[in-house]
Amino acid sequence: MPNTDDSTADTPVYRDVAESFPAGAWSFTPDVVDAFDQHVRASVPFYDAIQELVAGLSDWLVPQGGLVADLGASTGTTVGNILQRQAHRDLSAVLYDIEKPMLERAAENLAGAPAQRIDYVHAPIQSPPLQHSDADLTLCLFTLQFLSLRDRVAALHLARMSARETGALVVAEKVRPLDSRWHEISTDSSHDWKASHGISPDGIRAKSRALRGVLMPHPQDTLIHSVTAAGWHDPEILFRWHQWVVVGAFATRCGL
Repeated sequence: MPNTDDSTADTPVYRDVAESFPAGAWSFTPDVVDAFDQHVRASVPFYDAIQELVAGLSDWLVPQGGLVADLGASTGTTVGNILQRQAHRDLSAVLYDIEKPMLERAAENLAGAPAQRIDYVHAPIQSPPLQHSDADLTLCLFTLQFLSLRDRVAALHLARMSARETGALVVAEKVRPLDSRWHEISTDSSHDWKASHGISPDGIRAKSRALRGVLMPHPQDTLIHSVTAAGWHDPEILFRWHQWVVVGAFATRCGL
């Protein structure tokens, strides 16, 4: 049952799933899968707004009969939002995740989704080959931050090779401010967000401890360079709130 503390008297405080992990041991266990949707909304600032942003982009980026490829799909929330929004366009989707329980939950969540075809691929996204081609929209939402820099570029390159020439990429992830002053502000602001959304001080500390060496944020410029080094063009910042950024790019330069 939720309880409250004096600092957030009107906000229910839950025991966060991260509190069960020791330092550097965060992983997407079945317990995390069960709590994931609630956990990510409380942990990632403006998560629902980012999901709404991405779904809205599909109006322009996924045509009739198009294909959405989600690299690191977790419970299928993003694909589900797009398929519901574009129900009249007869889309297909392919969802990748290294964690089989995540894909199983995604399949449950998308069982009634309007789609021409939905495929689920249990495989690392940085190892060839990807099991699709000609994706109109490729998504990497809060996925690359768990990979080494080399593997990030490898995953983005494979995604580019599997994209349609008119295709687009959307990446969302946590980045690291270069200036220590902004780093302090952004970290504390993120912690304030989590507290205001029901995660206790112990839960906030536990998540930070569990992610040591597991989530590896890089500066925004490194993310941009990774996108272009992998063969994508014209990267654009679509959203930024402190450490959290959404970047869009295209498979070809200037729409050519």
